[in-house]
Amino acid sequence: MTYHGNNQVQRRRKLHADKRRKKLLLLLALVLATGSGALLFHRDTLFALPEILSWLKESRTGEVLAFSPPSSPRGDIYDRNFRRLAATYDTYALYARPLEMEDPAQAAELLEPLLGLEKNSLLPSLKSERGFVWLAKGIGHSLADTIKERNIRGIYQVVESKRFYPNKECASHAVGFVGNGQGLDGVEFEYNALLRGEELNTGELQTLHFQAADISGGVGPHLVLNIDLMVQAGLEQFLQKRARITGAERGAVLLMDANSGAILAMASYPAFNPNNYWDFSSTALTNHALTEPVYPGELGLIFQQAAAIELKNEKAEEARAREKSGEAAVPPVLAPETLKRKNISEAPPVTSVAPDYLAGFLTRLGFDSKPRTDIPLKNEVSTSAFLHPGDLSFHASALRLLTGFTALVNGGRLVHPHLLASAFPDQDPVPVATTLGVPAEEIILHPDTSGELNDFLAEKWLKRSSRDSNAQFPMFLETHRFAAAPENSGQAGSDEPKAALGQADTGVSQSLLLGAIPGRKPLLTMAVLLSSFKAAEGADPGSLEDFGRKLSLMRPGQDLIKKMLFVAERAPLVPTPDFWARDNAAPEPPLPAETPEKKAALSANTDRTSMPDVTGKSLRAGLQALQHFNLELKLVGSGRIVSQHPSPGAELTDGGACVLKMAEEI
Repeated sequence: MTYHGNNQVQRRRKLHADKRRKKLLLLLALVLATGSGALLFHRDTLFALPEILSWLKESRTGEVLAFSPPSSPRGDIYDRNFRRLAATYDTYALYARPLEMEDPAQAAELLEPLLGLEKNSLLPSLKSERGFVWLAKGIGHSLADTIKERNIRGIYQVVESKRFYPNKECASHAVGFVGNGQGLDGVEFEYNALLRGEELNTGELQTLHFQAADISGGVGPHLVLNIDLMVQAGLEQFLQKRARITGAERGAVLLMDANSGAILAMASYPAFNPNNYWDFSSTALTNHALTEPVYPGELGLIFQQAAAIELKNEKAEEARAREKSGEAAVPPVLAPETLKRKNISEAPPVTSVAPDYLAGFLTRLGFDSKPRTDIPLKNEVSTSAFLHPGDLSFHASALRLLTGFTALVNGGRLVHPHLLASAFPDQDPVPVATTLGVPAEEIILHPDTSGELNDFLAEKWLKRSSRDSNAQFPMFLETHRFAAAPENSGQAGSDEPKAALGQADTGVSQSLLLGAIPGRKPLLTMAVLLSSFKAAEGADPGSLEDFGRKLSLMRPGQDLIKKMLFVAERAPLVPTPDFWARDNAAPEPPLPAETPEKKAALSANTDRTSMPDVTGKSLRAGLQALQHFNLELKLVGSGRIVSQHPSPGAELTDGGACVLKMAEEI
């Protein structure tokens, strides 16, 4: 081949290689743009596609570009007393087009005190030959307006709507989080379309457990949950302390209204901050009340005893019916055998019942069907195929166990666990209630079964006298699953009673508590779960025994129990007609984490170093006024704020304590 021909071949090969490389790069860009949501979620990556389009758009000289926020802002989320759990704020991002700058040095001098950045660090960016440079993100309205008034040529702004969770880790698994405008977990996920203000037909509203067809109309309604923030915070602290004491890696707490199924608190350990959820592991993001396989162990005997009592009552009803009709009564077939479990704790013997009847009894309690709830069950652990709680391999989620246990002690009503209480269309004082909150009319058990079971648990299990069994004491029952010893250990072939359970004891691997508050005619039921202990010696079974023999680490303290009952006995607050227009005005967005220099500059410009006067304000209005300060808040009482410490005008320190005392209006 000639030299000229060889060059032609080489050029053609290079041309084809360049085309293949361009196609590959285009394909890779498409995959990254459409398939990698993590890139869009990360704080250090691109803001969003509209912001990139804003860079590509041309504008008149000196004009500040600003994109309007969505026409249908995402609705806020509140707890039962209208304390904000999630809100949407419009923030601004500032960028420059260096090629349009007339005087970069003057622009840097003007921006230095506003952004809190040194002039020497701004100037290289403003003098660069790039067509687009980000300068700042998360800027509030007032600062954005100030920069706009400077009318600096080559400086532009874009609007970005951000979801903010003022309580950080508190109630994070219940509320969930939002990424790129989409709800990804919790209530944010379950009611994503509703919060976004999308038009929903009657069928879609019924799927979301609403009957009113006028709840959506272009504006995202505000959602009010059954969760009480005070009790939620208390139970989260309780769970964290128990996990540290026992060495558990995972845990969960559920607190439910025994008569309606309203979830007053739902916590999972470890917790995460939804404001920067991407920094947390999948274990922290997981709701272990749904995903952790829970082995009830000896607490499964409660369900077996309830089934035996139910069968006895059914046979008695059949006998009375036959007697009225003149037929001969058939005695109930109940063997007097007892089932004993040793070395888990000291459960009493329970009456045996046929396995087929027991499986049908658990089916009535909903163990083999999907719960009717608004809690996302996308990762819920499946219940054992063999419905026999006396078997050590039987397991279910903490949510299902608590729902079934609640039906046993509340008179036989199968409630629907739900987080949402009602929805408020934008600036509408009339709420739209969810159908899940309607008490179940159907009673799935005999009217006498719950009372007899409560007597059995109080007298036989908790060893309370007949005089005390009628008192309004809380009833807490717990069990502990032991970790199996290694096969080559000397305990594996032991003839000790522990080996009779099919496993040798090397420490506790999972602990479960089921509670009714109070024990007779309970207002509340609760479940506490601790799992995957880091070391066998980290949890001493002797220190985890049932209430009544030793102090239980699983049992909540008396002060926390009083708070639970206070919330259960008190009706949720009702907002005034002007609440949405007055107290609910969205405050400034939270300050982003910036350099100390920038924080100092912002403080100087916005006067955020003195304690504001919040006396006389509602708690909501007071928290809105204090949200800009990094303070450790302590709330005392309820109602309007009557006193505060530090006093108004006092100089504040970063991370300092602030006490707000409140009282109800007379």
